[in-house]
This record gives sequence, structure tokens and C-alpha cells, in this order.
Amino acid sequence: MKLRHYICFLVLVFNAVGSANSAPATNAYAQSNMQQSWMSFQWMNMMAQHFMSMPMDEATRFGILDAMLRAMNTNMMLGMQEGANASVENVPALKIPMFPSQSERSFEPNTVSGVLSDEAKRNLYQTMMMMSPLSMRDMVSIMADKMEVAEDVSFDDAIESMKLRANEVNFKFVGHSPLYKDVEAITGEPTPRVEIFHFCDAMVARSILDYAPEFVVYLPCRIALLEDAKGKLWVMTLDWNVNWLNFSQNPNSVLDIKLREEAERIRTALHYIMEGAATGDF
Repeated sequence: MKLRHYICFLVLVFNAVGSANSAPATNAYAQSNMQQSWMSFQWMNMMAQHFMSMPMDEATRFGILDAMLRAMNTNMMLGMQEGANASVENVPALKIPMFPSQSERSFEPNTVSGVLSDEAKRNLYQTMMMMSPLSMRDMVSIMADKMEVAEDVSFDDAIESMKLRANEVNFKFVGHSPLYKDVEAITGEPTPRVEIFHFCDAMVARSILDYAPEFVVYLPCRIALLEDAKGKLWVMTLDWNVNWLNFSQNPNSVLDIKLREEAERIRTALHYIMEGAATGDF
């Protein structure tokens, strides 16, 4: 099935399910909702055709890809009148009966999940990569939250701003890896500067590990400051956002309200720290 046909199918299904999950509406409201759904369908179809009509090298350029994915806005597909993120108590934002999922499972906090064999994981990821038009560089780039540092901000000023802001939001500075120094010590040659800074909120980390101990591989929170090939400075971190789970149909992906709020606070704090580094604002 072509991508544009699949997207059109999703629009129709989501809008139909959205209507089925909503309370009875007045004729005027129903007509308005139908018009909005049709406009959404037309917009999505137009973007899908545009995307599929161009060479894949062009279609996967980040500017084009960004426009395409913005057009695939989940709230619009579902025909919702209010944002899905309006309340952390309303997750998942919509139930879609025909989507298969696990049943809800209880688990003891801080319990390690089962293990997939290397062969099984290899088959899984090889299949995923086989089906994706994106390169590994593309995927890693998408996973990173990054900001370009202003030209009038030096590397050392960016570090100072970062540490001051981390202290302001009660993020403990727990480590520092000046990677470029190790490279220079080994090679005896200069290399672009890159340093990695480790921050932690111990109580939130404990709550996250109680949910899934495997999250330890992402801890502590890390923010990197680096110089690229053109001499520009960048600040970046791993991008993870709990609102990506808003439409997950798996009940085991629904975080309790307190943990979700803490995860959102951590992401906001990381962004605030990075903005300090990018602007040099103390």
C-alpha cells in the first residue's frame, strides 16, 4: 500500500473512531466536525501525494520531512476539538478498538523485564532498518534535542551559563567528560572541542527506575557541548518526551500522573539549561 493511501485510510479510521467515542452532538456541531474532518483528509492526502511524488533523497531532506510530519498531526487526524495534552489524566487521549495491544499488567516496582536474544533483536532491528528510508545519521539526529550556540557566546561562557541554570532548577552536577582532551592526549593532535556534562535529580531517577530499571542506561541526564566542522558550537541532549505516549493504545505505557509530571519537569529543565548555554544568559 502506498504511503498516501495508508495515511488517507488512517484519517478516515481515526475520524470515525473519534465520532464513535464522542458524546452525541447537535446537527450543527456534527456538520462542522464533518467539514473539519474532510479538510483534514484533503490536507493529509495532498501532503502525502507531494511527499511520494518526489525522489526519496529529496523527500527525506529534513525541511521536507518536517513539513510532512507536521501535516500528520495526530490531533488533526483524530478530529479532536481540544489538544491531546490538555490533561495528563486523559491518556491515552482516544481508544481505537481495532488496534491490537497488550492487556494491562501489574508489576512489582524496580523489576527487570525479560531479555530478548541477540538474534531476535538483530532480526527486529534489521527489519526496521530495511523498511525505513531514513539513514542512521537521520535517526540519530531525530533523537537529539539540539540548539546552535549564539556566535557571541564562547565555549567557556556556555558552560558557565549551563551550570548556573542547572543549579537554579535544582539539577545536581554529577560529572564531566572532556572527551576532546582524551583524543588529543592519544593522538597528540588538536581536535574539535566536545565536552559532556552529567546532571541528576536523584528522586526522579529513583521513580523512573522503579517503573523500568532498564532506564538506567539513559542516566544520568547528559548535555553535550561541541564544536562542529565549521567551528559552530552546539548544545544537545537525548530528546524524550512523554507526550509521545498520548495516543499509545498499550495500557502499560500509561505513566502514573506524578511520574509523568516529573518527567515533563525534567525535560523542561533540560531545555532551560540548554537555552542558557545557547544564549549565554546567566
